[in-house]
Amino acid sequence: MAGSKKGATKPGNVVRLVSGPAKQRAPGMPAPRLTLHKKRAAWFHARITWPLREAPLKKLVTERRRIERSMPATAALATQWAPAGPSNIGGRCTALVCDPANADRIWIGAAGGGVWASIDAGRHWTFKWRANGPLQIGALAIDPTNPKILYCGTGEANLSLDSYPGDGVYRSTNGGASWSAWALSEKKGLPRRIGTIAVDPFDAKHVLVGGVGFGRVSGDNDFGGLYSTRDGGLTWVRETFVNAGNYWCHKVVFDAATKGRIFVTVTCPGMSSGIYRSSDAGQSWAQLKTGLPSPDRIGRTALALAPSNTKVIYAICADAAGQNDAVLGVFKSSNGGDSWTNIAGTHFAKEGQMSYGNAIAVHPTDPNQVICGGVDLHRSSNGGQTWSAASHWDAQRGTAGYAHADHHMLVMPVSAAGRVYSANDGGMDVSEDAGASWSNRSAGLSVTMYYDIDVGQTDARVFGGGAQDNGTLVTKTGAVDDAFELLGGDGGWMVIDPKDAGHIYASYQFGGMYRFRNGSARNVSPPFKPEDSAGIWMVYICFDPNAANTVFTGSQRLYRTRDDGLSWDALTPVLDGSPISAIEVAPANSRNVYVATENGSFFRSLDGGASWSANLAGGTLPGVMITRIVTHPHNANEIYLTTANFGNRHVFRSIDAGASWSDIDGGKLPDVPHHALLVRPDQPGELWACNDAGVFVTSDAGANWRNASGNLPPAMVVDLVYHTGSKTLLAATYGRSIWRLRLS
Repeated sequence: MAGSKKGATKPGNVVRLVSGPAKQRAPGMPAPRLTLHKKRAAWFHARITWPLREAPLKKLVTERRRIERSMPATAALATQWAPAGPSNIGGRCTALVCDPANADRIWIGAAGGGVWASIDAGRHWTFKWRANGPLQIGALAIDPTNPKILYCGTGEANLSLDSYPGDGVYRSTNGGASWSAWALSEKKGLPRRIGTIAVDPFDAKHVLVGGVGFGRVSGDNDFGGLYSTRDGGLTWVRETFVNAGNYWCHKVVFDAATKGRIFVTVTCPGMSSGIYRSSDAGQSWAQLKTGLPSPDRIGRTALALAPSNTKVIYAICADAAGQNDAVLGVFKSSNGGDSWTNIAGTHFAKEGQMSYGNAIAVHPTDPNQVICGGVDLHRSSNGGQTWSAASHWDAQRGTAGYAHADHHMLVMPVSAAGRVYSANDGGMDVSEDAGASWSNRSAGLSVTMYYDIDVGQTDARVFGGGAQDNGTLVTKTGAVDDAFELLGGDGGWMVIDPKDAGHIYASYQFGGMYRFRNGSARNVSPPFKPEDSAGIWMVYICFDPNAANTVFTGSQRLYRTRDDGLSWDALTPVLDGSPISAIEVAPANSRNVYVATENGSFFRSLDGGASWSANLAGGTLPGVMITRIVTHPHNANEIYLTTANFGNRHVFRSIDAGASWSDIDGGKLPDVPHHALLVRPDQPGELWACNDAGVFVTSDAGANWRNASGNLPPAMVVDLVYHTGSKTLLAATYGRSIWRLRLS
């Protein structure tokens, strides 16, 4: 990923790139997501879940503080990290609130990017979050009597392995200008994934919080459910009317017209799931059943009261039975929840993934206008008698019918009848006509979730990578606001030919691959065999730096093309039964090819792929996923690699082509998953590594490490690349886009 300054593109030249195909809608229903939660989960599972499902956030915080105390900042940081974009794409957003008196004033929360504010209905955004606060946002709420008071629940509650935990609830009394810890999970017992917060409109000290948890995990209690405070957050009670054990609370809504009336939606194994109502401010609760399905069928449910007539209530439910994750129904009550009617008809037959994206809102003055969303949006103007599609995620971007897929929060402001805000996997979409047409307003919302990154060595203006649910994003100018989608789908691995910035390979989910060259795009997907490609989310891709048109990739076996993707050869059998997670063709000698897997195995070929070793991981490597391999630019036998997971060392070195290994982490680095590393070609004694806690550098093979995180946001840093000519380091994050640092 690093190369020579020679042949750099002149400033007047522009790399020619055309976009490949957008993501296509598959026939039938979307694949179920209640598997914690979709295929990308396997990619995260290998990084974070051994031996624990995940480390508590407090461990990450503890590790960061330990590093701050024990490890000096590096002298290489002569300048600060600067945002590199994209600021025009957006990323997964999970929460949104609006000032009840000013429909243009909104706040949005991102799954990995903190809280942002806009005073012009999303046309411009400003970051409004704590510098070192958890960036994983699950819920926002506003005090209905005082719009300067905001609540933020941290930890994403969307049931995915990349839905990372938070540490409780924060509060702002100045419209988000500053935040303070209000109810931390560790101290107050609240869930670490908060999906809903509501403030009593008749008593601002009465606040309800709902979240999800996974019970007792590794001896640590992680309970979801409904939690309440009646004294402004000083004391909290876990409500056990559903279950004394673990259950999940997905939505809390106060009736603004009826004091003491509250609705909540919950899921719990058995017959306790569904919609509950309290008429005495939460002192007692009743499960609502008339007209609703059997409780064991009711999955995640979103619920909304009509502001103009709060006796009119709508709810959209996921089907908890089977594996389709379908819409169980859209239910309406006209009598405050006493009885319900399924008004979905057949309209929602192909909607799915309702455990992931599930939202509903009602028009502020017309109780018959309702809009709800899962993957797409749907609306009714006659109280659910008929429905129409309100958006199409596979429409052309920028057209009136396009809104990004996977809707997590819908808001119809009281002070702007007809306006709809949708927080979704693409940032925020807005409608000014009750959902008839849409426009994306994510400009300035730098919350893209990257899997990887690369930079054109012959043109530093060309860089980008694969992004969660936003395709492969690339800029040709280096500007922060002009990234475009080179390839659709969930963006996978992207690599740029070190000798030609216009020659790019990009991939998407399940091993699909395109080649971009000379202004054209071509499908060059390898012929992966079904028996060795199961479970592949994204494939690793690697150029041979010394041989034109030669590229390596892998499923559970290694493939190579020597004719720029026109044909592929399998170089190995299935290696160890797990996906290939890293490939390195040594710049110093292309005959040295190294391959690693998610199971933690390491294989080598010293004859250009003709023959292969057995597993050389030995007893030193920890037997967990190897996330990256790099070699010394002048010595093909000197190898460095990183590993994932918690509870093991994470950076290792070999000086004999992998025959033996030494631990150069030494416990100095944070005990968190490590994702990438690089050796500076122009300073080969300098090794950089990135992980969930930041960026670190050593100049003496690990004897001493320095913290190079500087002013980076506290996001997962998932990849590093270096542009030799400009001496610029680029870091990709999972939730705060890309950052760059000019090195000395």
